[in-house]
Amino acid sequence: MHVRKTRNYYATLSPDDICQCAYCQNYVRGVKSSYPLVADYLQSMGIDIEKPFEAMPLEPDEEGNIEYLGVQYIVLGSKDGFESKSIGDVRIDTSESHPSTDIEDEHFVIEVSPICLKWTM
Repeated sequence: MHVRKTRNYYATLSPDDICQCAYCQNYVRGVKSSYPLVADYLQSMGIDIEKPFEAMPLEPDEEGNIEYLGVQYIVLGSKDGFESKSIGDVRIDTSESHPSTDIEDEHFVIEVSPICLKWTM
């Protein structure tokens, strides 16, 4: 893992680089305040929790909540040094199944799951 390169990568992403669909925008607006410990942990790896690479939401339920089965983030560097972790009910692990990237530097993808947020869109 290369924290500095990962942090620099996320610093270059603008809001326009994040999916603009209602599901992703709901995630971006609510995840940091709803999951501050997960946000802090990801930040320690250089990851901005509000800039997901991929999100896998279900439909909002009758109580106005939406569950994201998994949310993926890019980490620059090798998987060496990365260890799976649980923070409360949230699991953070590597993902072998994800969209392809156009990143030339060595990198891998992690998945955070599950995340349940209030549907505010």
